[in-house]
Amino acid sequence: MCSARLVTCFAALLAVSPIAAHAQDGPVTVKITRSDAPAVDPISARIGAEGIAAVLADLKSRDALASKDRFALAGLEFLASLEAATRWQMEAGAARVLMPLIGNVPGESAAPRETFTADAVTRESEALIAEMDRARSALDGVADGPEFGLAIDLNDLWFDLDGNGARDDGESAVTILRGVFMPRAPETEAAEARIVRFDNADAAWLSAYTHLISGAGELTLAFDPEPAIARVLETYAKLVEAQEKAASAGQYSSMDGLRIFSFVDPAAALLDMLHQQPDPQHTRAARDHWLAMIADNRQFWDLAEAETDNQAEWIPSDAQDQALDVEFPDRLGETWRGVLSDGEALLTSEKSFPFWRVPIGVDLGAWLEDPAPLPLTGVVQGWALDPYFTDAPMLTPENWTRFSRLVGSRTGLMMFMLN
Repeated sequence: MCSARLVTCFAALLAVSPIAAHAQDGPVTVKITRSDAPAVDPISARIGAEGIAAVLADLKSRDALASKDRFALAGLEFLASLEAATRWQMEAGAARVLMPLIGNVPGESAAPRETFTADAVTRESEALIAEMDRARSALDGVADGPEFGLAIDLNDLWFDLDGNGARDDGESAVTILRGVFMPRAPETEAAEARIVRFDNADAAWLSAYTHLISGAGELTLAFDPEPAIARVLETYAKLVEAQEKAASAGQYSSMDGLRIFSFVDPAAALLDMLHQQPDPQHTRAARDHWLAMIADNRQFWDLAEAETDNQAEWIPSDAQDQALDVEFPDRLGETWRGVLSDGEALLTSEKSFPFWRVPIGVDLGAWLEDPAPLPLTGVVQGWALDPYFTDAPMLTPENWTRFSRLVGSRTGLMMFMLN
């Protein structure tokens, strides 16, 4: 369930209000002259006409691919994983277990087409990790390789949520992902192209995202969610049976406790999971993925800032413009690197995070290396964290404060976008 908070996507860029501008100290970087958007690559139109799965299968069948096609392969693997997770969410009535932040999925109130089973989160997390592995394999060496550019019209991206192979109303990626993981872009006419040119820097960005999601999946698996979900589902079935029995006997209640308090069931499963002994193999894998994410993210900024063009950029450097005119403030790369350094320090035990009750540090890196259960009462009181109390320097909020002040009200969305 932790992976739900982190899962994100390649096309989430759109909608109605630009990020608010904030005063910035220091000189403003001189912009590189902006070029017109390039011609869209033919693969973009193919995705629009045939869908993700068909184009992905074609790319996978080829013996040798150019750098831009390898990036396309990785991007489609990434999008296919999101498509599959969203489809499963709809089919199983999964109450947004894996993707609770996406609010534009059609058919949310429709009856589930399959039963939500106890192994569902484990199965979906394992599938997600495998899909991220495939995407990362396609990206191997692309960021460091020959320069490439792949121009995609985001309007061509869509998710086959009902599995019928045809693009239906409500399946546009622009619609489904509108304003989810990134500051909202200015509104455009429906027929207006939304062209983004992906390049070597974006290969590093996408690789970083695969590590982010894989780490979240590994952390979910570390707590083995299946037994906790099984207990909740077993009791839930009895509650449904009791409710139906009461209704058939004419015993009606003014409050539907199962529907109104539906959040209780996933919350109970999550809290029960935290009582279990985590598997250190999975927590260590999560840590390694997140450290790799940080390395890839730094490479992205190094490559982006070395670019000499300004053409339909996905995430721009200070000298560039974003393709859809979303405003990215100056010094964003510098400021985000500070946040990444803090994350790395926590993962490697160089720094600790402060316990909420007194100024003592908690060693996250030690927990990931040798984890123990995290029951909520023990975490809040402190006894569950006692083995990880440390004298290591505690993390200070300066880097995060600089970042949040720079991006303003879009802090959360920019954080998901930049990973």
